[in-house]
Amino acid sequence: MRRVGVVLLVWCGVIAVVCACLALTGGIGAPPVAAQAPEPTPAASAPAPAPTPGGRVVILGFDGVEPTIVESMMAAGALPNLAKMRDSGGSYQRLASSNPPQSPTAWSSFATCKNPGNHGVYDFLRRNPANYVPGLGFGALKQPELAPDGVLANPAAFTNYRKGETFWAMASAAGIATKLLVVPFAYPVERLVGGTMLCGLDVSDIRGTQSTYFAMSDRIEAVENIPGGVRLPLKFEGDVAMVMVPGIRNPATKQFVEVPLKLTVDRPGHAVAFELAGQTAKLAENTWSEWLEWTFEVSPQFRVRAISRLHVIEAGEHVRLYMTCLQMHPRAPLAPISNPDEYAGQLVDRYGLYKTVGWRFDTKALQQNDLTDDVFLDDARKTMDWQGTLTLDEVALSPFRLMVSAWTATDRVAHMFWRFRDPKHPLYNEEGAKKYGKVVEETYAKMDEIVGKVAAKLTPDDLLMVLSDHGFHSFRKGFSINTWLIRNGYLAVKDQTDPASAFTNMKYLEAFDWTRSKAYGLGLGSIFLNLKGREGQGVVASEEAAALLGEIRDKLLAVADPDTGDKVFRAVYTKAEVYKGISEADAPDLQVGYADGYQTEKASAAGAAPKELLAPNDDKWSGEHAASDVADTPGIFFSNRAMEPNAAIVDLGVTTLKFLNVPAPPDLEGKALLK
Repeated sequence: MRRVGVVLLVWCGVIAVVCACLALTGGIGAPPVAAQAPEPTPAASAPAPAPTPGGRVVILGFDGVEPTIVESMMAAGALPNLAKMRDSGGSYQRLASSNPPQSPTAWSSFATCKNPGNHGVYDFLRRNPANYVPGLGFGALKQPELAPDGVLANPAAFTNYRKGETFWAMASAAGIATKLLVVPFAYPVERLVGGTMLCGLDVSDIRGTQSTYFAMSDRIEAVENIPGGVRLPLKFEGDVAMVMVPGIRNPATKQFVEVPLKLTVDRPGHAVAFELAGQTAKLAENTWSEWLEWTFEVSPQFRVRAISRLHVIEAGEHVRLYMTCLQMHPRAPLAPISNPDEYAGQLVDRYGLYKTVGWRFDTKALQQNDLTDDVFLDDARKTMDWQGTLTLDEVALSPFRLMVSAWTATDRVAHMFWRFRDPKHPLYNEEGAKKYGKVVEETYAKMDEIVGKVAAKLTPDDLLMVLSDHGFHSFRKGFSINTWLIRNGYLAVKDQTDPASAFTNMKYLEAFDWTRSKAYGLGLGSIFLNLKGREGQGVVASEEAAALLGEIRDKLLAVADPDTGDKVFRAVYTKAEVYKGISEADAPDLQVGYADGYQTEKASAAGAAPKELLAPNDDKWSGEHAASDVADTPGIFFSNRAMEPNAAIVDLGVTTLKFLNVPAPPDLEGKALLK
């Protein structure tokens, strides 16, 4: 179902977000499989860049870095390069995030130097006031269309809801040579004149989702679609199984185009051999394949190429494999993923095939136990190294004045492994804590290593800034906003009249009686009034709105956890307080700010109202920030130069423009921080 595919996975950040422009670039046949270097060899022989006029700006972004951990590690001497930046004429401070401190909201504020009231990205979900049907919070995808003869008639198109020009586009328009490397929510491709761009978070797989993995096993009885993945049965005849792998959906038939993958198990040797379109290899247990290259023939005139990797989890009495999502082939991507277009392919020449999907770490497979903790962490380390090598090479390969490069492993590892650093978390155990209790710190140490290597390549005239878009909290319990609204008489369920017992597991706001409802929740922390003249079946008069919002806000702030007595919310913000600008009409009427340990329960976020108001979070997705109080969830900000205090995420682009002597438009909301 359309809404099922979108909403079920939104809780995990952006896992199911359909975030790419699906347009054909004419894949033909799949060439022989190419190896991926887990830790790519730097382009050591690259010529030195030509001199550039004036100093350069290099911004390194690390998603979701928690400042209290950074500060503790610096005090212990565990982040020497960041500490050196701070202590050698530079600066460090906590960085104010966006409200809410969600990644799409915060990175949009970073890019545009504007707050959500102007750029219009508030949540992973947005409601349609006319019909209450939820959709994606920052973009929408239109699928490609084929002509009757099978020729592509209209390529897919992605509409980005974010309003406002990026500061790097302003710099590029002023003649500044610019490089953008895997910056979150900087998609689709911006055609920067003379610039270089490799897109990251938002780039979809070929299915149009941000990541749909595949689990294959002889224990699986039938094809099963699960949140973030597809489980495929392996039916062995002797030692051979043929599994049909569904790729892109045919626009004409709406069916997935399938390609056969042949698997041969060597049970005594605990290995599996595969064959795919002439590509063959034998894999032992606990090993990865090289990159497999796929061709899905949608019609004789329309073929789509993709890449994926296999990992053998078990190959003995039973067989079990994990396969990554079918990612866009960098030599023939389904939609542009780089500027210039050939840049994505040039990186294959440099490093071999590489990840192209924006959601680079398969959190859903880990949550579903189709991927192990150790494999996930090893992949995170290697992917951080790949991005580090790319960044270091691009510093040296060609001249530029502005570079922005970003990493998301710091965020994903925290989301998945906070359960082992918080003794109060329902999934905490001492054995896991001994093994995984410091993996967040390990990613921060890797961040520090990267910063040190980049800093060593810069000159005294260059400006280096390091940021995270928000901090982190434990997620111990889920709170159902919609259940609370029902219990307090603000929301009604169809065919249920007792607010003390009414509930619904039906998601997507489909089960509510709008004629009896004054307010509803959708997304990770948003509450909307059912206003007359705005919502399709609104019942709240405009003159009642302010008093009603005040009433709901006061009651929410008084909510306490019955098990501990702790307050669930640190703050609740009204639209009038925090959202000013051209997009304020789309803003939530109330934005909650949870206290540490609490977040919106995932079914409630998807528009349901579960029976229990508070429930323990027994999900491996155990750290969170999405609806935490912004005042309690800052990121980090380092610079190799002294900066003004009270820095906010909207300030960094304005600071960059000032350093580069590019006039900043007067409507930017950030301030220049250079002293």
